[in-house]
Amino acid sequence: MNIKILIISEKVNLVRAHEQEPEGDVTLFATKTSVVAIDSLIKRRILRMIAGGEISFDQIVSQTGKAKSTISVHLRDLETAGLINSKPDPDDHRKRLLSMNSEPIGRLTNTDREYAEEYLYTKNGNLPFSEGDIASYFKYMLRVIRTEAMNLGMNIDPILERAGIRIGKVLAPLVADPTVAGKISKMNQFWQANGLGMINLVAEEPLTLRVEGCFECQDLPITGHGSCAFDIGVLSSLFAEEFQDQPEVVEVECYSSGFDHCTFVITSRNTLVPTGKYEEKSKGEVI
Repeated sequence: MNIKILIISEKVNLVRAHEQEPEGDVTLFATKTSVVAIDSLIKRRILRMIAGGEISFDQIVSQTGKAKSTISVHLRDLETAGLINSKPDPDDHRKRLLSMNSEPIGRLTNTDREYAEEYLYTKNGNLPFSEGDIASYFKYMLRVIRTEAMNLGMNIDPILERAGIRIGKVLAPLVADPTVAGKISKMNQFWQANGLGMINLVAEEPLTLRVEGCFECQDLPITGHGSCAFDIGVLSSLFAEEFQDQPEVVEVECYSSGFDHCTFVITSRNTLVPTGKYEEKSKGEVI
């Protein structure tokens, strides 16, 4: 696999954790033949828009507020790098539709490094998990992997989410039920039996779940933003049948944001997540 470097700054600067597109961060994308690094804010925003599904040039211009000439340059760079594809719009051959030809695999960032360092070490003689408890051992292993990556300036959320999607497909038959409430009850039983936490149904419209004792993030440092990428992947697979496709899973509350639980809102990918009831309590955005 080739490594391409596209418009990379020499230095990654410390940024505020709550910014959705931090200045100075570098996002890594993988195609079938290369890995491409992007540090341009507008290019990363365009890629995030295209990742949501096919989109037209005019829609990108409208949503970014940038000049057509500026967007044309960015799209040409992204297509040359192999990150996106374009094709004629079947409804209007004068226009083109853009789609993704790559997947995000991580982000180089200094955002969480200061929070991670103190979590990397344990005091001599203190076992960081319960002896004989396999669940607490694996929670500890996951915490070490996450905090080691954070301390080195690497956000691995895209990899964790993809892993969660794969594992969710394996778990789906174990919690299958004709009703949403029945499925969540079976999920809760599985989670508790394996030391993963407790799942409660908050609302069915939009589908909202609250997780107590979340195995993924409860022991992570408070960074001001959500940290449950793996859970997001698992939930998107578990509810794919109900939404007839991989749904949109948004974590609106998280232990890493300073809460004593995690809350996930699950909707169709074409539906905006209503965040009003969480706005006053939220201590940070999911990056």
